[in-house]
Amino acid sequence: MLGMGGLFLYAKKPPAVGSIIEMVFDLKVGEVRARAVVRHSCAGKGMGVQFVSMEPSDRARLNQFLSQCPPMATDEAAAAQRCGGATDAESTAEAEKIQFERDFAEKLQQARSGTYYQLLGVTSESPAKAIKQGFYALARKYHPDRHMSKPEWMAPLKDLMESVTAAYNILSDEEKRAIYDEQLESSGAFNLGRSRSVSQKNLEECFLHATESLRAENYAGSIVWLRKCVELAPDEPRYRALLANSLATIPQYRNEAIQHYERAIELDPFNARLLHQFAELFEEMQLASRARQMYLKILEIEPNHARARERLAHCKV
Repeated sequence: MLGMGGLFLYAKKPPAVGSIIEMVFDLKVGEVRARAVVRHSCAGKGMGVQFVSMEPSDRARLNQFLSQCPPMATDEAAAAQRCGGATDAESTAEAEKIQFERDFAEKLQQARSGTYYQLLGVTSESPAKAIKQGFYALARKYHPDRHMSKPEWMAPLKDLMESVTAAYNILSDEEKRAIYDEQLESSGAFNLGRSRSVSQKNLEECFLHATESLRAENYAGSIVWLRKCVELAPDEPRYRALLANSLATIPQYRNEAIQHYERAIELDPFNARLLHQFAELFEEMQLASRARQMYLKILEIEPNHARARERLAHCKV
């Protein structure tokens, strides 16, 4: 039972919910490859999996195959629902959500370390019309007003749109664009762009794998991929913080978690959320004095931080 968003497979011993699996389908229209996550698992019956990553060419072949096949029979659909399988529409909506989050993470990364051309999805040879189109396409997709139901996204969306607007203001002005191009040329960005983009792609792939593992609460898997992220971007505090958070879930890795938290805080010393995570780890390790130090630092940054004040009262030295 196959759809664009996922499929249901009969299996006596299906893997656990959250497992990431690589899939290859040998269809009449050609081979289709996809990465999927197990969303529903019923011993003796089977599993419902959702596609989380698929190349456009593979998706096109899958769509072609499905268009040539009759709809799934009613009894088969009922079997999938009895096992808790999602409908094709639900799976598609979830896949679109995951794709948006992946695109969003990529754009945030470009805003931090890419060029204005990369951010707007154009090249240094693109005409003004293409630059304008790139700007409005991003505004339609990422403007905070379009995502009011996701308050946790507001801050990064605003940051992204500030960068997108700055890129458009520079590249849409011929004089400012010429100066910007000279700066890129002198820094070697034009010549090194290809090699940097390869490294960037590797980083994004590792982060995608890490995100999938975290979503599935597969912390051992996330550690593997986040370590690679840290290797590729050692001065990016976010990757170190996420790695430290995953390491902290496994007792034997907690000393390593402390090292990554310390380095992340060196890189981003005013991040109250990061300090709070570090303090919680010290509390779990029964290191009250060190937890207390973290909570005091949080209050220096945010004097009205209620949670830090509450936990500080419990950290008796």
